[in-house]
Amino acid sequence: MRPDGRAAFPTDDKAGEGRTNRLDGVAVLSCLDFPAEERPLHEQESVVDLAGPGAELTPFAADTNVVLTFDARAGLGNEELEAWARGTTLAVAEELAGPTLDASPDDVERFELGAADEGLPSIAALMQLSDLGPLYYQYVYGVPAGRAELPRAVDPAEVLDGAVTCGEYHWAALRNPTIVFQRSALVRTLYREHGKRLRFAGLVLMRGYEQTAEDKQRAAVATAETAAGLGADGAIVTTDAGGNSHTDVMLTVQACEEAGIRSTAIVAEMADPDSTSSGLTDWVPEADSIVTAGNAEEVVPAWKPERVLGGETLLDGTSAAAAGPIPVRNYLGATNQTGQFALTATTW
Repeated sequence: MRPDGRAAFPTDDKAGEGRTNRLDGVAVLSCLDFPAEERPLHEQESVVDLAGPGAELTPFAADTNVVLTFDARAGLGNEELEAWARGTTLAVAEELAGPTLDASPDDVERFELGAADEGLPSIAALMQLSDLGPLYYQYVYGVPAGRAELPRAVDPAEVLDGAVTCGEYHWAALRNPTIVFQRSALVRTLYREHGKRLRFAGLVLMRGYEQTAEDKQRAAVATAETAAGLGADGAIVTTDAGGNSHTDVMLTVQACEEAGIRSTAIVAEMADPDSTSSGLTDWVPEADSIVTAGNAEEVVPAWKPERVLGGETLLDGTSAAAAGPIPVRNYLGATNQTGQFALTATTW
């Protein structure tokens, strides 16, 4: 909620300026099922566990969650349903913060980039946004990523301030919900360390799911050139969703390294449940610094919740309350590839 009356999730005005109020520890979750099979791609299962063995995989169990359930009106297509649900969810999130306008803040975060020692390494964040078609879009100021003139450098504060929103229903664990951009741990850490351990060079938004080998290579080189234009010595490359978006990330790392920009990629593994196979969908030799976000194919033990919100059955028709073991890939944000959550790797 903005005290000056501007939209919290703007499509016309620029985000990242002025003041924005928020409620800490509150998330708005939308639940919907798309009834129309209009294309080969379709939504994937998404589960949030608030009390069982999957609760520790994401932070939602520690939040106050406002759950919105949407039922499709007769004749409403998938894209219309998604736009209605997304718009309503964002509006509810903004409305919930309304009482903050008459309250004193418990804390104030300031996001400013002042002068910093030129001897510190200059680090850029390269943030991938999906665009694979309807139900697989991330939006930049309300425009699908594929039509948002990416790659392009933006003020990092824009991402924290509602410029990027999620309309993506890919594998839940690999999905980047809107709240991940609003509270980006990566961006906030780079701000915090600016002038101490590094210089925050800036942020580049880049598209995931380029559809031809030529477009993937072109986009990777363009992203590296944009990062070089910011004066970056190093880059942290995030991933959105899975499959061929991992190829886009690896080619971007390769292009950055060839441009003299040392790079680290954050990717989830997609191995077998016991992690006996290679977990990387793609890899290039230049990618010698990789942070794993966990294995999306591991299985969470079965349990029976006392209550289920948002729907009684899963997409395959089984009971949501008695679904049995569920793969990690179905837990919202569990293997988030932006550095958002606290999963770590342990060597035994």
